[in-house]
This record gives sequence, structure tokens and C-alpha cells, in this order.
Amino acid sequence: MAQHTQAARNGKRKAPDSGHPESSLQGCSYPLRLSILKNALTAAEKKAGEYFLGNPEAAYLSITEVAQTSSLGYGTIIRFCQKMGCAGFQDFKVLLAQELGAAGRAGKAEQPDSVSAHTEKMRSDLRNTVNLLDRKALKKIAASMVRARFVLVAGIAGSAALAHGFNYRLSRVGIYSAACTEGYPMAIRAATLKKGDVFFGMSFSGATKDLVNAAQIAKREKATVVALTGFIKSPLGEVANETLVGVSDRDPFSCEIFSNVPRDFVLDLLFAEICGICPKADELIQKTFEAISDRRI
Repeated sequence: MAQHTQAARNGKRKAPDSGHPESSLQGCSYPLRLSILKNALTAAEKKAGEYFLGNPEAAYLSITEVAQTSSLGYGTIIRFCQKMGCAGFQDFKVLLAQELGAAGRAGKAEQPDSVSAHTEKMRSDLRNTVNLLDRKALKKIAASMVRARFVLVAGIAGSAALAHGFNYRLSRVGIYSAACTEGYPMAIRAATLKKGDVFFGMSFSGATKDLVNAAQIAKREKATVVALTGFIKSPLGEVANETLVGVSDRDPFSCEIFSNVPRDFVLDLLFAEICGICPKADELIQKTFEAISDRRI
């Protein structure tokens, strides 16, 4: 027991298993990790997250000093560090120290213009999205859509445009699908799904009530449920058979507006995977192109 307690105080625990989503956080900043994992944290762990966010100088404190100044328990600190993708507190302190160094360099550097700053933000979001991409899930989802009798693509508000856009792409390779962007029709369409069909729900928060309700109905009807969200864990993700994540490292008030870029990137990757395994993809894209070619000026 004493050895166990001492190990906890030193922050030396087994690193997260590679099969866990947290293990793919390499390269993600601490604020981003805290954002995309917030739904996976307990109340005490969220308190730890806020403490470290407001006190990055904790990188130079011992775990005992952090426990004393924050009123957090040793176990809470260790569990929080592991959920952030770190082996323990010592590993987490390295992450915090890197954040302090980056903040210092940013303060000394010449501030870029808005276009350059936004471009770099998009690059960062895409890099983080690739780091978190579950490639096995991507392949499974593509295969299930190619095999499906019908794919219902669902998204509300900010995700509606994504739903319509992806539905259009599916139609170009002959996959029978429809986009639905309103709650009542979405629930009705979900109730008509069958085993072998796919319900593809898109929501940045993963907590849109009408979308989660429709996903639950589709799951009850034995359809495969796929989620595309901005968080590793969410109510929609809990229902889904497979989840894809598009990361946006922004404040909570603007991230939903800007989040479509990384999520659309994930949809590009998914569609490319579909085209790679759909036996007549090239032929159907050419055929559908010819069907609308005379509509162009």
C-alpha cells in the first residue's frame, strides 16, 4: 500500500494504453487536450484542468506542492494527467513547461497579420485532427457505407451544410442516401432505418438533442450509427458504433463556427476511402458528371 501511495505521489504510473483515444494526443497543446476531453472528465478532474490552465507555473512544482495549493487529491491529479495523454505527473509537467515556452516565444515574436494567423490556426487544427484520426474506424465506416442499403446523413444548424455536402458526394458514387437537417423529419427517417443502413450524425458538440434522439432511434432499429464531432467523448459518441473527431482549438464561443474546416477535412478523408473501395466509383463519377455537363454555361 505504501509503495502504491509513493508511486502516486511521484506521478509514476503506467502510460495510457495505445488503444485509448487519449494515447493519440501527441502534439496537441494542453488547452486543446482539455477542450476535446472535457466530456470525459469528472467534476474533480475538471477542477484540476482549470487549476493547471490558470497556473501553468505548476510545471515547476512537486505533486505535493500542487496538492497543497490546489486542494486537489493525489489520485485526482494522477488520473487527470493520464487522461490528458501523459504517463503521470512528471510527464504532464513537461507538457506544461512546453506551453510556458511557447507562450514566451509568442510574446517576443512579431505578431502576424490576420490572414497569416488564421492560416496557421487552420494548419494546427488539421495537424491535430490527423493526430486524433482513428484510421481503423475510418475504414470500417467507409466499408459500412459502401455496403449500406441506405445512408441517412444528419446535421443541424452549423452542421447542416456539411450534411448536404457529404450527401451530394455519396450520390456521385451511387450510394443511396439523403440529408436531413431538421429534428422531426430526422426522427421519422431514423425510425424507418433497418439493419445494414447507416445513420451518419454530425454535431460539433455531439450534444444536439434532436440529433442524439434520432441516433438513439436509429440504433434501436439496428442501423449502424456513425458520429462526427469535435470531442473524443460526447452524448452522440456514446450512442455511435464509430466516432470521428474534427478538432478546432478555439474558445467555446467561436469554435463551433470555425469547426467546419477540420470536420470537412475528415469528410474528405472518408470520401476518399469510400472511392478507394467502391468498385465502380470512377465510372459513376464520370457518369454523373456527364449527366450534368450540359447544365454548365
